[in-house]
Formats: sequence, structure tokens, C-alpha cells
Amino acid sequence: MSYLLINSIHRPRREVFYDNIVIHEYFDPYSHPQPEYLVLGLPDAGLVGSIASRYLVFNRQFKLVGEVDSPVYFPYITVIHCSVPISPIQLYLSDDRKIMVLLAEIPIPAHAVYPLVRTIIGYSKEINIKHIISLAGLAVPNRLQISKPKVYWLASTKSTRELLKDISIEELKEGFIVGPYALLLKEARRRGISNLALFAESFLDMPDPESAAETLRILSNILGIDIDLKQLLEEAELVKL
Repeated sequence: MSYLLINSIHRPRREVFYDNIVIHEYFDPYSHPQPEYLVLGLPDAGLVGSIASRYLVFNRQFKLVGEVDSPVYFPYITVIHCSVPISPIQLYLSDDRKIMVLLAEIPIPAHAVYPLVRTIIGYSKEINIKHIISLAGLAVPNRLQISKPKVYWLASTKSTRELLKDISIEELKEGFIVGPYALLLKEARRRGISNLALFAESFLDMPDPESAAETLRILSNILGIDIDLKQLLEEAELVKL
């Protein structure tokens, strides 16, 4: 992690509370331009969301602008990056303030899923996020035989579908999903909030950087940014070996 990402972190400008979850802000979310997209990287099948979002943050040199913590729902864990102790759930922001990323470096406990989803929805509404984008893995039993993982999509609203109007990938028509992303899609649909989920075929319980790279290919087209995937694809080759 580049020290430039965290060297300005001292005391929060503000603390926002949602159902025993607190967001420590190190930036002004109301100054213009306000973030349009919130990209979620939560641990799931193949760690696709975590790997993809972490790679996005460091490849594009996003800045750490917030931490998410809870004295009730999350374990007592602190991660150390560049000698700085921070929460394992962090918020990052692009230089143009267009893209915010929520990155979780720990699994979300089952009893914390609902409060965290409510927090994500509530905070997104408060700072006027237009679209929440979830990056996820879709575990398939024959992953070793798949040369290039497919990416599927699922949208909470009709307006969300417009994000993919020029992108040709398959919609997830039938099945079931579990975990934070599943609850978020359901709650977002009920509340009319734009949530796009990208599901890449992946391993179930082994890190899958190749699937993460495929989600980032789609994400880069949606966001209109360039993401150099060379290093991530090199890691994918090592996993195959």
C-alpha cells in the first residue's frame, strides 16, 4: 500500500452512525463533485470482490477517505498498513471524486450483514451516490476447466440497466444468491435504489484473481476508466500453476 494513500489520516472530520455502525470520514462528502458510484468489495466466493476492489484502489491510486467500524457487529481487529493502524473495512475515493470504493479485508459476520447493508444504503442516500456496484464471485464446480470466466449481471432497477446498454454480457435469469450482496440487491429493489451486481464464475474457496480481472474489465467500461490488469493476470497464472 502506498504511503501516499494514508499519510494524511489523523482525526476524522466527522463520525456518522447507523445502527451501531460508525463511519469515520476524513473528507467532505458534500463538496462538489460528489461521488457518483460506490463500488463494493466484500469477501465472497473466490474473494472476487475483495481482490477486484483492492486492485482497483491501488492501481488507480485512490485515497483512503474513511473507515467503517462497529463495537457491536465487527470483531476486534485492526489492520496495519505502512505502520498505520486502521479498520479492516475502509472507504477510498478517486482523485476526480467520481468513484468511491468500500473495501473489506475481513469476512462479514452473519449477524452484521443486515446492519451493514442498511448502513451502505443509508450512507449512499445521504451523500447522493447514484449507483452502487457490487463485485462478486459465482462459484462453479468446473472452474478449473473454464479458460475464461463468464460475467453475469443483475440490476435492482430499470435505470440501473442503462449502465450496461453498450456492454454485452449475460443477465442472471434464475437461481439464488446468498450473503451481503444478495440482501443489498433485495433491499435496493424495494427502495428504488440503483444497485448493479457483477457476478464472475469463480472458485468457491480459493482466491480467483482471473475472475476478479474479468469483473474489472466490465467495470472499467461502465466507469469509463482504464485499469491495467497485467499484474492481476500474472497472479492468475500463478494460481493456475
